[in-house]
Amino acid sequence: MSIWKGVALAAIGIVALAACSQQQSAAEAQRKADAAAIKGSERVMDAKRDAANAEIKASEAVAKAEDKAVAQVDSAQANALQKTANAEVKVSLAQAQSNYDVAVAKCHTLAGGDFNNCKNQAQADLDAAKAQAAVTRQDVKSEANELKN
Repeated sequence: MSIWKGVALAAIGIVALAACSQQQSAAEAQRKADAAAIKGSERVMDAKRDAANAEIKASEAVAKAEDKAVAQVDSAQANALQKTANAEVKVSLAQAQSNYDVAVAKCHTLAGGDFNNCKNQAQADLDAAKAQAAVTRQDVKSEANELKN
């Protein structure tokens, strides 16, 4: 019977050893699972941080582009304002010069002091038109500079 006892004890030892190995394997597996969960959480946190940084950078780029676009529109409006005003001033000055030429031609029908008064009045009207043109140009220039700034 001692052989059977030895065989029985050996079998019990093998089963006990197998059970211990499985418990160590289960503990090792749990440790590995915990480590993997921690590593996964770190990756998720890194990805979230990267996504937040990307969103911030994208928002900054959009704001910068919007600022640039607004500045370009303002500049274009200022240039258009100046060009339009300069064209209108040119028309006004051409009309004033035409009015002067017609008035002086009519003044030649007058004699003496009336001629001089007529010509002086035509010159005064032309000078007033030129002064108004200068004021208009300056006003438009100031307004255009405000748009650009």
